[in-house]
Amino acid sequence: MATGGSSDRIKLTGSTWGHERGYASLKALSADHSNLFPADVNWDVRTLQQFADQSMSELSKKYDLIVFDHPWTGEIASKEYFYPLDQFLSKEYLAEQQANSVGKSYESYIWKGHIYGLQIDTAGHVSSSRSDLLKKNNIEKPSTWVDALNLAKKLMSEKKPLLALPLDPVNIWCLFMTLAANQKLNPYQDGKQVLSDEKSLELINFIIEISKYGPKDALDWNPIHLLDAMSSGDEVMYCPALFGYSNYGMSGFRKNLIEFGPIPSAGFGAIGGILGGAGIGITKSCKNPEIAAKVIEVIGSPKIQRTLYATTGGQPGHRSAWLDPALNSFTNNFYANTLENLDNSYLRPRFPGFIEIQTGSGDILAEAVYGKISPESAVQGINKLYQDQLREWADFF
Repeated sequence: MATGGSSDRIKLTGSTWGHERGYASLKALSADHSNLFPADVNWDVRTLQQFADQSMSELSKKYDLIVFDHPWTGEIASKEYFYPLDQFLSKEYLAEQQANSVGKSYESYIWKGHIYGLQIDTAGHVSSSRSDLLKKNNIEKPSTWVDALNLAKKLMSEKKPLLALPLDPVNIWCLFMTLAANQKLNPYQDGKQVLSDEKSLELINFIIEISKYGPKDALDWNPIHLLDAMSSGDEVMYCPALFGYSNYGMSGFRKNLIEFGPIPSAGFGAIGGILGGAGIGITKSCKNPEIAAKVIEVIGSPKIQRTLYATTGGQPGHRSAWLDPALNSFTNNFYANTLENLDNSYLRPRFPGFIEIQTGSGDILAEAVYGKISPESAVQGINKLYQDQLREWADFF
C-alpha cells in the first residue's frame, strides 16, 4: 500500500515473480528511470510456484500492484481483489494494447467485459534447442510429436545429449493441455470431463512414455530449471514444449545460447501451445489507484516495452517489441522465431476456482507420470477435481 516517505513522491508496493524475466526490468525501471513514473514502486519477489498458486486474497491485502498469471482473472474479478483497469486507463490506450496483443494475451485478463491486468509480459509453449549440439550430432528438430518421441528414444540409446521436458507437477499439466490443444481439442467445456476419458488417457500415456527417455532430474524441473541445464551444460539438446524465456537467447546470459522455435505438430501445425506470460493489476488495497494506473501505463507503453523493459531482462507483451529487428538480434531471434506459435497459442480457462483445478490436476497427473497411480485413476481424479471446483464456485458464475 502507499506509504509515506522523505520526499513528496507517492510510494507504492509491488509483487512480481522470481526470475530475471519477472523482476529485473521492473526493478531497473524503478531504480534507474524513476523520472518516467509518477510514483516510486518497491518491488518484492515471489517464487515461480508462488506466482502460479499463492493466495491472491493474501497478496492483494499487502500490495498495490501485483504481477499475476491470467488463470487468476475470474477469481480476482469475482472476489473483487483488484480494480478493473478500464476504470483508469483510457479507451484509446486499451484499444491500442488490444490491437497489439501477441495472440490472446490481452484477452486473457478480461472477465465479464472488464480487464483486470495489462499484458506486460507474453509467453507460451515453444520449443528450445542447443543448435550447436543438434548440428554436432547431425540431428534435425522433430516436426511432429511422433518424431519427438522417436528422437527421445534415439538420443538415449545412442548416449547423446537428451530430449527433455519440464516435468514438475504444474508443467506436466501444462504439457497435457498443450498436447490437447495441439490436436484442436478444447478441455474443460462440459462441466463433467476434462476431455473424453479415452483422449485424456491417450495424452497421459504419451507423457509417461516420452518422459522415460529424458534425464531423471527433469521430474523436478520447471522451465527455468530445464533452460538452465540446457544453457549451462551439455546434457540436454532439445525440448519440444516449455514456456519460452527470451533471456536465454541473449549472449552472455548463460554459458550457451538457446534457440527457440515452434512446437511439434499432431497434424494441424504448431498450434495450441499453452499461453503464459504475466499481467499487472491494481489491488483494492491501493490508496492511489489512479497513480498506480499511470505506472502501468508507462510500463506497458510501446516505447518502453520494446526498449528499456526488453533490454533490462523483461519479455515484453506489446507486439511492436516482438517485431523489432534490434530486439530480435539481441535475443537470437527469439521473438521472430516464436511469434506465429504464440499467435496460435491456447488460452486456458479463467473461471473462478480454476487455479485450484490447475494446481490439483498437476499433482494428480504427476502421480501417474511418476508411477504412483494408474493413468486411469489420474483421469478419474482430474475429472472429479473439475466437478468439485465448479460446485464450490457455482455462486460466482
